[in-house]
Amino acid sequence: MRDLPTSLDLLALARELLLDELAPLLPPQRARDAHLIATAMAIVSREASGGEGWQREIGGALADFYSDRSADLHHFAADLRNGAFETSPSRAAAARAILWRLTIEKLREGNPHFLAANGFRKAGRQST
Repeated sequence: MRDLPTSLDLLALARELLLDELAPLLPPQRARDAHLIATAMAIVSREASGGEGWQREIGGALADFYSDRSADLHHFAADLRNGAFETSPSRAAAARAILWRLTIEKLREGNPHFLAANGFRKAGRQST
């Protein structure tokens, strides 16, 4: 029930104006700052439009992994740092799968060009 244009449309328009109209007028050292701001705007846009589906899925995978609905990413990170899964090949493999999914999804939001440049399609699977 929001007015048009949407906040994502406004963000895209502001980013376009920054890159196409303002950045070329800036001295080189300030143009880099403008590009960093535009990158941050693009990340915010991807995060806002991507929803939280993958976050819920990873939360569910962690809950299944720990057989505990209160398990979270902080607990998982601490266990990874402490080598908690090194003695169990099956737990280590499951932990790697969760970590891989998390990494891909964070890259999809933060740096999708890296994924594309390294052969990953939109669905997150590596091209063959």
